[in-house]
Amino acid sequence: MYSRKISQELLVVGLIVFLLSCSSGTTRLIHSHMDDAREGKPINDVLIIAIIDQQEVRETFEKHFVDRFNAAGVEAVSSVRDFSVRMGAKLNKQDIADAIDKHGCDTVAITHLIGLEESEVFSRANRRSSRYHNGYYGFYNYAWDYVHAPTVYGERVKISIETRFYDVTTESLIWSGESQTMDPEATGQAIGQVVDVVMKDLNKNGLLPGQP
Repeated sequence: MYSRKISQELLVVGLIVFLLSCSSGTTRLIHSHMDDAREGKPINDVLIIAIIDQQEVRETFEKHFVDRFNAAGVEAVSSVRDFSVRMGAKLNKQDIADAIDKHGCDTVAITHLIGLEESEVFSRANRRSSRYHNGYYGFYNYAWDYVHAPTVYGERVKISIETRFYDVTTESLIWSGESQTMDPEATGQAIGQVVDVVMKDLNKNGLLPGQP
């Protein structure tokens, strides 16, 4: 009895460590679309527009993109330099066109939040089960242990963000993608991971200079 209690406590500790390890945040691109005609034709100069009411978060998001594009040899400018958007306010097309002309951009990138889900999750420490048990009492014994095992509660957060790149001259879509971030530790971390997965896919499709 004493050894089983210790075993259950170790399982609880292991589960907590697992949940904490998941909380560092992971981001993946769940789907993307690429215009075949643009593959291998790099972006030269891009205007970054993040649609976020919180000015500080918007500035951080756009700066991450600008820094990554500049490091890849692409000229990039944050829309924050030209537009200080109030909460609930919307840019008009002429404002964006003027910024494009001012900075000589050939591409516009628009990114925005499309989903935020929060859910409560729990797991039993003694949650593993074999398909077969030694008779009905064997299964009863397993089920009793399961029901009375310690329960670990936690929260899961899922953030979905859509990013699109448009050709300025034709206004045609060059690339689009939806990213999904699970359990980010902080806003800055989530933003950095989103930018990373987007840039990797642009790189893969030859949209960055000197890339295949």
